[in-house]
Amino acid sequence: MRLKFEMWKATQPYSGGYVSMFTDGKGRTSTSWRAKPMMSIDHAGPEYLPGRHNNVRTARHDQFIKKRYKEEMIRLRGDI
Repeated sequence: MRLKFEMWKATQPYSGGYVSMFTDGKGRTSTSWRAKPMMSIDHAGPEYLPGRHNNVRTARHDQFIKKRYKEEMIRLRGDI
Protein backbone atom coordinates (compact mmCIF):
# COMPACT_ATOMS: atom_id res chain seq x y z
CA MET A 1 0.00 0.00 0.00
CA ARG A 2 1.21 3.51 -0.78
CA LEU A 3 1.38 6.54 1.50
CA LYS A 4 -1.56 8.90 1.07
CA PHE A 5 -2.26 12.38 2.48
CA GLU A 6 -5.21 14.59 1.64
CA MET A 7 -7.00 17.63 3.05
CA TRP A 8 -10.47 19.09 2.64
CA LYS A 9 -12.68 21.82 4.07
CA ALA A 10 -14.31 20.57 7.26
CA THR A 11 -18.05 20.14 7.55
CA GLN A 12 -20.13 18.76 10.42
CA PRO A 13 -19.38 18.09 13.27
CA TYR A 14 -16.58 20.67 12.95
CA SER A 15 -17.34 24.34 12.57
CA GLY A 16 -15.02 25.40 9.77
CA GLY A 17 -11.36 24.62 9.47
CA TYR A 18 -9.79 21.78 7.56
CA VAL A 19 -9.42 18.04 8.01
CA SER A 20 -6.36 16.07 6.96
CA MET A 21 -6.10 12.33 6.55
CA PHE A 22 -2.90 10.27 6.41
CA THR A 23 -2.74 6.61 5.39
CA ASP A 24 0.54 4.81 6.01
CA GLY A 25 2.06 1.94 4.03
CA LYS A 26 0.24 -0.64 6.16
CA GLY A 27 -3.18 0.85 5.46
CA ARG A 28 -3.62 2.52 8.87
CA THR A 29 -5.47 5.83 8.61
CA SER A 30 -5.63 8.81 10.95
CA THR A 31 -7.39 12.17 10.69
CA SER A 32 -6.70 15.57 12.19
CA TRP A 33 -8.66 18.83 12.28
CA ARG A 34 -7.04 22.28 11.98
CA ALA A 35 -9.00 25.46 12.63
CA LYS A 36 -6.61 27.78 10.77
CA PRO A 37 -3.96 25.80 8.90
CA MET A 38 -0.58 27.37 8.19
CA MET A 39 0.59 27.47 4.58
CA SER A 40 3.64 25.37 5.47
CA ILE A 41 4.64 22.99 8.26
CA ASP A 42 8.27 22.71 7.13
CA HIS A 43 9.44 24.38 10.36
CA ALA A 44 7.54 21.91 12.58
CA GLY A 45 9.62 19.71 14.87
CA PRO A 46 9.64 15.90 14.83
CA GLU A 47 6.94 15.72 17.52
CA TYR A 48 4.37 17.78 15.59
CA LEU A 49 3.11 15.28 13.02
CA PRO A 50 2.92 12.23 15.33
CA GLY A 51 0.85 14.48 17.62
CA ARG A 52 -1.54 15.16 14.74
CA HIS A 53 -1.49 11.73 13.10
CA ASN A 54 -0.69 8.84 15.44
CA ASN A 55 0.44 6.60 12.57
CA VAL A 56 3.38 8.87 11.60
CA ARG A 57 6.35 6.77 12.68
CA THR A 58 9.25 7.43 10.32
CA ALA A 59 11.21 10.30 8.80
CA ARG A 60 9.82 9.15 5.44
CA HIS A 61 6.26 9.70 6.71
CA ASP A 62 7.25 13.14 8.07
CA GLN A 63 8.80 14.29 4.79
CA PHE A 64 5.96 12.85 2.69
CA ILE A 65 3.30 14.68 4.72
CA LYS A 66 5.21 17.99 4.71
CA LYS A 67 5.48 17.83 0.91
CA ARG A 68 1.83 16.81 0.40
CA TYR A 69 0.60 19.34 2.99
CA LYS A 70 2.19 22.13 0.96
CA GLU A 71 0.57 20.83 -2.23
CA GLU A 72 -2.84 20.60 -0.55
CA MET A 73 -2.59 24.11 0.88
CA ILE A 74 -1.83 25.49 -2.59
CA ARG A 75 -4.90 23.66 -3.88
CA LEU A 76 -7.08 24.88 -1.00
CA ARG A 77 -5.66 28.41 -0.77
CA GLY A 78 -8.68 29.94 -2.47
CA ASP A 79 -10.89 28.61 0.34
CA ILE A 80 -8.90 30.10 3.22
